[in-house]
Amino acid sequence: MEGVVAGLLAGCSGVIAVRMARAAWTGQAAGPRPRAYALAGGAGLTALGGLGSGLAALIEPEMLVGGVPLAAEIPLVCVFLVAALYLPALLRPAQRRDGLARLRVGLDTLGVWASLVYVGWMLLFTVGERRGASITALIFGGGAIAVAAVTGVHALRHRAALQWCGTAAALSLTGLTALVIARDFPGQVNAVIAGLAAAAAINVAAVGLWHGSVRVAPDTRPVPPPGSESTASFPLLGLLILGGALATVYHLINGGRIDSISIMLGAVAVTAVATREWVSATVLRRQARHLTDQGNRLRSLTFGSAEVAMILDANLAVRWQSPAAARQFGLSDQEVLGRAVSVLVHPDQVEAVHTFLNERMERPQASARPVRLRDGFGRWRETEWTTNGADPAEPGHTLVVHIRDVTNTRDLEQALSQATHLDRQTGLANWEGLLRAADLIPDAAAMIVVELGGLTAVGDVHGRDLAEVVLVEAARRLRSRVGDADVPARLTETRFAVLTHCGAVRAHLMAGQLVNALSAPYLAGRTVSHLSAWAGLADLTGEDDTDEVIRRASLALRSVRSGPPGAVEWYEAEMEARLMRRSTLEQDLPGAVARGEIDLSFQPIFELPGRVPAGVEAVPAWRHPTVGVVPAEELLTLAEDLGLLAQVGQGVLQRSCRLLAGWRQRHGELWLGIDIRPRELVDPAFQAALHTALEQHQLPPTALVLEIAEHHLSDVRDEAHQPAVEDIAAALGRLRAEGVRTAVDNFGTGPTTLSRLRILPIDLLKIDREVLDPDVSFRQPGAVMDVAVTLGRRLGLDVIAQGLADGADLDAAQTAGCRLGQGDHLARPMPAERLEALLDQHHDAQRN
Repeated sequence: MEGVVAGLLAGCSGVIAVRMARAAWTGQAAGPRPRAYALAGGAGLTALGGLGSGLAALIEPEMLVGGVPLAAEIPLVCVFLVAALYLPALLRPAQRRDGLARLRVGLDTLGVWASLVYVGWMLLFTVGERRGASITALIFGGGAIAVAAVTGVHALRHRAALQWCGTAAALSLTGLTALVIARDFPGQVNAVIAGLAAAAAINVAAVGLWHGSVRVAPDTRPVPPPGSESTASFPLLGLLILGGALATVYHLINGGRIDSISIMLGAVAVTAVATREWVSATVLRRQARHLTDQGNRLRSLTFGSAEVAMILDANLAVRWQSPAAARQFGLSDQEVLGRAVSVLVHPDQVEAVHTFLNERMERPQASARPVRLRDGFGRWRETEWTTNGADPAEPGHTLVVHIRDVTNTRDLEQALSQATHLDRQTGLANWEGLLRAADLIPDAAAMIVVELGGLTAVGDVHGRDLAEVVLVEAARRLRSRVGDADVPARLTETRFAVLTHCGAVRAHLMAGQLVNALSAPYLAGRTVSHLSAWAGLADLTGEDDTDEVIRRASLALRSVRSGPPGAVEWYEAEMEARLMRRSTLEQDLPGAVARGEIDLSFQPIFELPGRVPAGVEAVPAWRHPTVGVVPAEELLTLAEDLGLLAQVGQGVLQRSCRLLAGWRQRHGELWLGIDIRPRELVDPAFQAALHTALEQHQLPPTALVLEIAEHHLSDVRDEAHQPAVEDIAAALGRLRAEGVRTAVDNFGTGPTTLSRLRILPIDLLKIDREVLDPDVSFRQPGAVMDVAVTLGRRLGLDVIAQGLADGADLDAAQTAGCRLGQGDHLARPMPAERLEALLDQHHDAQRN
C-alpha cells in the first residue's frame, strides 16, 4: 500500500509538468521555449514513471520483467528517457571556458558521480543481494545526477536559470533513481521510506524546474572571458566526500564490510577531488601572476599619467595624490596631504564643490564637475573633477577624484564655438548658429527664409571676386534691416534666414522689405549687378523644433520660387501636400513614360443638330499607384517641366493616329483633336513625328486638329524657355499650309485679343463655358456668347461649344448658333473600345 501512495504522490508532479508545457506553448516562459518543453517532458515522464510504478505495485506486485519487478522496471526505463530530455536542455547554451576550466568541470562531475555511487554501493550491495536494476539505476542515474548538478552550479551563461534547473533536475533524477531501488527491494522498511522520500523529492524538483524555466529569465549580464571564471572549490563535492566518510564510519560500526568496488569508487572520488584542487591551485597561481602584472602596469600608468588622482577621506581631506599632481599643477605632497581639498578650490566654488563631493561620498557614482583650481604657483586653472567611487581598500570612507586640466580645451572650445556658429564670408550666423540662437530665444515668433537668384550669373559674367562682393553687400543689407533682437543667418550659398520676434503681420512686412532691399541694384566698382529675391515664412511654435520650422519656411519659399521675383508666402499645411504630390509625380513620371503607362481616353465632338459624332479629342491621363489619376493638364505641364513633353506628345500622337485610321474605315470624315504645347509646336522633332504618323497610318492632314490653349497664345517671351507668340503663329501657318487644322482651346479664359485672333491661322474656335459671368451659365446665354459665335463665323471658323454639362447648356449652345458641341452631357471621355462601340451604334442608327 505504501508503494501505491508513493506512486500517486510522484504522479502529482505531472500537474506542474503540464503547467510548464502550457507556459511554453503560450509564450509565457521567461527562458527559451525548447528548454521549457524538454524540462516539462522530463518532469512529465518522471510523474508517469512514479504513477506507473505505484499502479504496478498495486495490480501486479509479483510480476517480473527479465527478472526485475515490473514496479522497478517502469521507473528504470524512465531514468534513461528523463536523462535524455534533461541533459541536452541543461547543456544549452554552450558555456565558453578554457581548457583548465573544462577540466575542473569534468573532475567535479567525476567526483560527484563517484561519491554518489560509492555511498549507494556500500550501503546497498556490500551486505545484501546485488540486483541488476538497482545497480543500473545507481550507475547511470548517478552519472546523470552529477552532470545535471555540476552543469547548474558551474553555469556562466543563463546562470540564474540553469542553477535552478540543474539543481532541480538532479533532485528529480535522484528521486527517480531512489524509486527504482525502493521498488527493487520490496517489503523492506527502508524501501518504503525511500519510496515516499523519492516521491516527495520528485514533486519538489518539479516546482524547481517550473520556476527555473518559466519564471527566471536568462541573464543579460556580460559573460566573463575564458580563464577568468571563479576557481573556488565545488562545495557540494566536499559535502559529498564528508557524507561518504560518515556513511563509511556508520557502516563499519554496524559490522559492515567494504568490498573492492567500494574501495575503487572511493579512490576515484578522492583522486578527482585532489586533482581538482591541484588544477584550481594552478589556476590561482596564474591569476595571481596576472594580477601582479596588471598591478605593475597600473602603477606605471598612474605614475606616468597626465591626469591627477586624489583619495579623499570622510572629512574631504587629501589622503593620497598621484605623482602627476606635482608635474601638472606643481602641488607637492607637503602642501596637500592632510589638508582639506577646499584649499585648492576657488572661493566662489567652495560650497558647491563641498556639496558635490559629499553627495558622491554618500552615493558613489560616476559624475564630473568643472572646478577652478589653484596650482602650486598661485595661478587659477580650469579643471574637470571626475568621481567614480571609493578606494577599493576602504569602501564607504574614501572617495577617489580624478582631476584633469582643461584650460587649453576651454580656450579652444570658445574659439571653435565662434568659428562653428558664424559664417566666415558674411559674418552672419550659420545653420548651427541659427539653431543655437533659436534654443536661446524662446520668445521668437517667426522664421523668414530668403532666396537670392542670379548670383551664379554674376560670377559667370563678372568673376567670382565680384560675386563675393555682391554677396557680402547682400548680407550687410539683410543685417541692417532686421531688429537688434533678431538673428540673421546664412543657410546655403544663396539662401538666408532671419529669426524674428515680430508677429505675423510685421514679419510679412519685414520679409517684403528684405526682398525689395536685396533686389535693388548692386554697385561694385563700375559694375552694376542685379539679383532677384523671394521669401518664405513659417510660425515658430514650441511644438516643432527649429529644423522643422526652417523646412516649412523653405517649402513656402519653393512654392513662390517659380513665380515672379519679389513674392512672399507663408507656409500652409495644404502647401506641403501639394509640394509632396508634385515631388512624388516628378520622381515617378520618367519611369511611367519609359514603361508606356500613360493612358488615353477619347471624348467625342458631336454635330448638335443630329447628334452625329464629327470628331474625337484625345485626352491623356496617368493613373499613379498612390496619388491616383493625374489629369491631362497637370500631366502635360509636369512633362514639360521635366523635359518629357516630346516623349509624351509623340506617344499620344502615334497611338491616336493608329486608332483613328481604324475608325475612319467605317466613319470616313471623323477627325482627331490633340492638345499640344508651344514647345511641341515649334519643335522640329514633333513636326517630323507628325508627318511620320500621317504617312504611316495613311491619314490625310485634315484628319488632325492640333489644339493649343488660349493662354499659350499670349505674349509669353518673359517666361523661361517659352517660344514667342510670333514663332507660334509661324508654326501654325506652316501646319495649316500642309492641310493640318488648328484650334484655339478654352477660348475666353485667356488674354487673347480679337485683333490677334484675326491674324492667327486658326480653323476652329472652342468656346469655354466660363466666358460667361460666374452667376450666368449657358442656361441664360448672354452677349459674350453671341459675340464669340458671330466672330467665329465672320472669321470663317467652326465654333465648338465646350463643356456642355446638361440639357440647358445644350439648348443655350444651339440657341447661340453653335454647330458643334462637346461635354459630359453628350459623352464623357472613354476608352477606345467604348468609343468604337459608340461610333458603331451611331453608324448603325444612320443606316436604319
